[in-house]
Amino acid sequence: MSELVFLLSADLDIQRAYDSYEQWQEERGAIFMRHLDAAFGPPRNFPESGPIILRNYRRLLVPGFPFGIFYSIEPRGIIVSGVMDIRQDPEAIRRQFG
Repeated sequence: MSELVFLLSADLDIQRAYDSYEQWQEERGAIFMRHLDAAFGPPRNFPESGPIILRNYRRLLVPGFPFGIFYSIEPRGIIVSGVMDIRQDPEAIRRQFG
């Protein structure tokens, strides 16, 4: 099982998404967090399960939510670089990792 290492950018993405869902509907942020936690299972056990979307960055989807987990496989573990709304312009997502 690989260790997950979260960059500050990913932590901030998660916090913003949680806050946004909580403002929209009470307890929705907690539901998002449970789904997000479950989505981290595949990269922990099978790091190459996410398709490569740009250079060495991979993406997995968060079931039930329009979010993707963007990560890379490094010797020190799985580096989670972002957790972003995938409904935005794909070019904006690419610029985050450019």
